[in-house]
Amino acid sequence: MSEINAAGEKNTNSVKMASPKLFIVLGAAALLLVGTVGFGVYRVYAKAASDKFTLAVAKTLRLPAVKVGDDTISYVRYSEDLKAIRAMRDYDVTQRANGVPLERSPGADLTEDQMSDQVLWRLINNLLVEEAAKQYEVSVEEQDVNNLKDQMRAQFKDEAALEEELMKRYGWSFADYEQKVIRPFILQSKLAKKMQEDPSVKESLKAKAQEVLEEVKKGADFAALAKQYNGDSTKGTGGDLGWFGKGRMVPEFETAVFSLKKGEVYPTVVESIYGFHIIKLDDRKTESVKDENGKTQNEEQLRASHIFFKLPDLISYLDETIKNNKPKLYIKVHDPFAEQDAQAE
Repeated sequence: MSEINAAGEKNTNSVKMASPKLFIVLGAAALLLVGTVGFGVYRVYAKAASDKFTLAVAKTLRLPAVKVGDDTISYVRYSEDLKAIRAMRDYDVTQRANGVPLERSPGADLTEDQMSDQVLWRLINNLLVEEAAKQYEVSVEEQDVNNLKDQMRAQFKDEAALEEELMKRYGWSFADYEQKVIRPFILQSKLAKKMQEDPSVKESLKAKAQEVLEEVKKGADFAALAKQYNGDSTKGTGGDLGWFGKGRMVPEFETAVFSLKKGEVYPTVVESIYGFHIIKLDDRKTESVKDENGKTQNEEQLRASHIFFKLPDLISYLDETIKNNKPKLYIKVHDPFAEQDAQAE
């Protein structure tokens, strides 16, 4: 085939068509690539494998292991942490074999499912803590990190010895440990403190408690309201705290309840370090008890109920968030979140 070049001259060079063999080769290469990638994806989601090939595919494709809300945790991150906890398990197995007591080598008894569960819970909790920290404007300061690192260094001869211990236990360097454990721990601790001390939350909670107290004063069913609002183990028993004597309750609660007559409700909302209480005295009695010296003496016992508005705490926040945004597990491993749903029911 002839062409006219830019100068208007005929180009007598023939234009060669691509060889059919080239298309066959390219097609075969493409199929091989797709097959290889597909095999890697299969290794991730059907086998939860952690070999170099599988992790390379997972990293390249940014494959998720689990999703919570709009956020995901990568399979590579899950696999890296699982490798560390397995190293810890193996370390404790060796320690146990060398005569170290059970309480100092608890990881030796972990099963594969338990290790996977711990990794998933830790990663998801860290993710949720990071999100909540943004809302509460909590961050990790370098001084916080340095203080904790100094405390760790003080337990070893030098930093080299600390590095060696971390490598034996987890396969991590000190820098790895800082990113994976120290910083998340500091953020979690600071967030927990900020959540509990948040004045706007306390004011809102106290206002709600006051509103419910007014309902009680108008004759509303105390036990029914306790079942509706209580944030502790008495929720299912209508707020019943059972029998107790002096010294068993926090001071603010004790002062209020011991001032009541049988059947009375304390006239104001009582604040304690745990939250806000509406207190009712159900009964009182005197019984003989022995003191620490074995001497018998009479002691007054009370039976009371409360409607309890619990101050927010990080653990409850995390549990509630996970319950409302059930994690979607993509990998074929034990699902600890399904167990949480069953327990909630």
